Amino acid sequence: MVEASPILASTPSTVITTLARYRAMRTVKRQLQARGLKLRNFTAAALRVQANEYLAEHRAALLAEATEMVRDCAELRKLYDREQRERQRWLERNLTVMHTARMPDPKGIFAAQMSRPKWA
Repeated sequence: MVEASPILASTPSTVITTLARYRAMRTVKRQLQARGLKLRNFTAAALRVQANEYLAEHRAALLAEATEMVRDCAELRKLYDREQRERQRWLERNLTVMHTARMPDPKGIFAAQMSRPKWA
């Protein structure tokens, strides 16, 4: 079995982060409507900025809710499982490529180009 890369391990699932962003956007829209404001008066960019701020403030709770949604919904769980399989395949493929790739010779073409003056 291949160990998880630190980059992949620290990056939450796309399915979970997408659900968290969706929940943040939905909450921001509901808050604006509760204050009597019309959503059509806001640009998509302005709504996205507010949703990103809300997500930054409530990230842990939103990710926990999204994780629970994935656990409870069969369709979301299927998407999550597929994503994890693809991540694992990507990791295995890239580790194989990294181990079989030959490193360039430090005295090779780049060194020759670097040692030659520009005017020559």
